[in-house]
Amino acid sequence: MSSPYSGRDSKAAVKPLLVTIKVVSQEKVLRHTMSRTDKLQVLLDAWYHKVPDVTYGTGVFLFEGVRLRGDKTPADLEMEDGDMIDFFEHMNGGGRFVARSMSAH
Repeated sequence: MSSPYSGRDSKAAVKPLLVTIKVVSQEKVLRHTMSRTDKLQVLLDAWYHKVPDVTYGTGVFLFEGVRLRGDKTPADLEMEDGDMIDFFEHMNGGGRFVARSMSAH
């Protein structure tokens, strides 16, 4: 008699417990392996720790064009192993210079 749990398809439906996610900026790349149920804040903190020339909290992390929140998990966002997150540093200034140069004409 065969067991209902002996099907070959059962493993294909189970997602791995760990995912490796790549965070990419213009100059840096970080690969971080974490549990699918860990809060993404762990990954965000790892980025700032491993990229010391970026001040903590001075950037935006985007996954598929949506800003990440630290209270979400890879499982919440249906992330797969090897997915990529984009990091963009906040840009300071620029607006006044453009406004002044436009008003000078």
